[in-house]
Amino acid sequence: MNKGKTILITAGIEIMLIICIMTASLNPTPVRYFIFYNLLYGLVFSFLVPLYCLYKENGTPASAGMKKPGRRQWIVLFVFVVCSTSGQLIPKMAAGEQIPWHLLPVGIVPLIMTTFFEEFLFRGFVQGRIEQQYGWAPAILLSGAMFSLYHTGCPGFRSMEDLLLLFAVGLGFAAAYRLSDNNLFVSYFVNLPNAFIYVCAEI
Repeated sequence: MNKGKTILITAGIEIMLIICIMTASLNPTPVRYFIFYNLLYGLVFSFLVPLYCLYKENGTPASAGMKKPGRRQWIVLFVFVVCSTSGQLIPKMAAGEQIPWHLLPVGIVPLIMTTFFEEFLFRGFVQGRIEQQYGWAPAILLSGAMFSLYHTGCPGFRSMEDLLLLFAVGLGFAAAYRLSDNNLFVSYFVNLPNAFIYVCAEI
């Protein structure tokens, strides 16, 4: 896939994600939420469209980060999970906040799905393609920026403070992916515990 086509497809997918999430957030009935969030945002634009693009360029599962983790990957995963989850938990515990962990089972399945869609698209597809064509630094920056900007579709994430925080979080996930030799298993399990903690804190 040439550079111009990669950027065009990436921008098109990002725009469609934002539109789908915004539409799902307007009068969020179960049917609307399922169609525009789970089906279009998740399955179609975050997974099937990138998967089709990979197929057209004769990509392999490994080119999308689907690799068996080794010692290096396990070390990266451990370090990032400990640092990132501690960074969320310690300030909340210091402030005396109670996190309702008992409510977590309600969100487990949606979080597992959403985290996979995010990591497959932003890391496995976007970061991998951009790194091949422009290098690892632009790939990390673009992956982090896309992760931040697609949240503008959610009404609760439109302030500049939220977007900058999400950009920093996205950079962290992208860095974990790069340091693990582009291993999707690592970035997925770095993202997932953070998503669990955030959702529990917001319930």
